[in-house]
Amino acid sequence: MNWNQGAEQFLTALSSAEPTPGGGAAAAMAGAMGCALILMSIGTTLKRKSTPQEHKDSLQKAQQKFSGLHVSLKKLMEQDAQAYETYMTARRLPLQETTREQALQDALWFAACVPADIAATSVQALQELHTLEPLIAPIILSDIFCAKHLLKSAIMCGIENIQINLQGITDPTRVENLQNQIHTFEREIK
Repeated sequence: MNWNQGAEQFLTALSSAEPTPGGGAAAAMAGAMGCALILMSIGTTLKRKSTPQEHKDSLQKAQQKFSGLHVSLKKLMEQDAQAYETYMTARRLPLQETTREQALQDALWFAACVPADIAATSVQALQELHTLEPLIAPIILSDIFCAKHLLKSAIMCGIENIQINLQGITDPTRVENLQNQIHTFEREIK
């Protein structure tokens, strides 16, 4: 497997003058990388003959959970680009269009919900990791620590992306909802 080509393609796209992929995709990628490191750590621990069978059963269940979280974060990378395109479509509506303001508000909401989902998924992974960590082979714990940092970065980047979109949202219920989510996310990374 030539993993370097895929990484290079993503980094090239991220560094281009194009608006997508941007911070939301980077946040989702950080979370997905965190989950990937956890999956690798689980797989390595499962292969070890010294891993007790009762740990293997728990590790296999955790493997399924983290596989699902990993897939979710990869999908959120794509949704981040869709959210940006939805916003740009709304901005292109004629100023006199009666549905323009609602389309903009809905697009901003979508653009804030995607990074909120990225952060929430990363929080879930971080919480699951707390119970998993004691089962991981000590020789590979550095990868678990790196995964924690990546997940926390995904949460922090998700918060940043929520906040930038929050500035344009006028619905008080939506604003309160997002602010509450931000406070929850901030508590998780302290």
